[in-house]
Amino acid sequence: MRFILKFGLILTIILVATSILLPPSYGLTFPREPGPDTDKQVRTNHLQYLEENQPQIVLMGDSTLALGLDPEALAQQTGKSVYSIAIPGSASALWYLILKNNIAESSYKPEYVLIVFRDSILTAPGYRVHGSYFELVDEYARRNEPLFIQNSFVSLMNPLEIAAEKYFPLYVTRTQIRNRIDAGIRYLAPPYFGCDENCVDYSLGEIFLGADLEPKALVNAVGAAESSLYTPDQLDFESQVDRSYLPEMISIARENNIKIVFVRIKVETANSSADPQLANYLQSLRAYVKDQDAYLLDYGEDPRLTHELFRDVIHLNEDGKTLFTQMVADGMKNIFTGK
Repeated sequence: MRFILKFGLILTIILVATSILLPPSYGLTFPREPGPDTDKQVRTNHLQYLEENQPQIVLMGDSTLALGLDPEALAQQTGKSVYSIAIPGSASALWYLILKNNIAESSYKPEYVLIVFRDSILTAPGYRVHGSYFELVDEYARRNEPLFIQNSFVSLMNPLEIAAEKYFPLYVTRTQIRNRIDAGIRYLAPPYFGCDENCVDYSLGEIFLGADLEPKALVNAVGAAESSLYTPDQLDFESQVDRSYLPEMISIARENNIKIVFVRIKVETANSSADPQLANYLQSLRAYVKDQDAYLLDYGEDPRLTHELFRDVIHLNEDGKTLFTQMVADGMKNIFTGK
């Protein structure tokens, strides 16, 4: 009993102390709205490219786009200029923000925007927005992004998490505190041996990236992250679509006279024909896109993309890239002619 009382007293002191000291240290006021704070800067590199080069087709996607679709070959085969926004680690939240804050804000609007996606990623607003991914997404977010904060963070929190975000500074600043502790440990000793912070960062990069100490680690990490796209809740299209960015992306494109085309690329992490839930999800997705007068090019089960054309479970190799580019070009030609 005495131990419990001591523990409760210490915890109370910590909570009171941090509630007083942390808010001014991090420029926060409480109570606050739940969810992360975005900065005031919005990166406009894609907007500038559009205005200067005026491409007719814009591609958006993650590393599957970068490794799976050749923009120069697509331009040659379709007869239209192409600009590729292929950002490794990106997902629907970032695509929505780039479409909203760069493409739609440009004085020049492309004829087509193609979004290359995998299976259920279009209705997964919380996918790839946390941790280091948040820094990437924040580059294209405005200071006030209520839909982004609601869809990618608040709607995925339970009531206890929302209360902690509103009232407890220690919880809100946990990431910054951890980063400070990590930095303190990482940079404490090396300066005594003539290695400054840049030297430490470079050395760690060489060790953990260049040396490839665990070749299968990246593949395993990708597989673990991908599994969240195939949970029963995520594969319930009807319950997910209104909480996703899919309706808003279609609406933004329509308002700016842009034809939006969703291109499903094949991966080897799932087989929709063998998974009834995924098959039902994709059927609902096709019907939804059609009802919204948008376009869907679905190559997720195309038998032409065989196992030999993949470099890993989600990325095509060079031969696969050549074939997939031709497939997308043929699909776009059908859209051009209204077939």
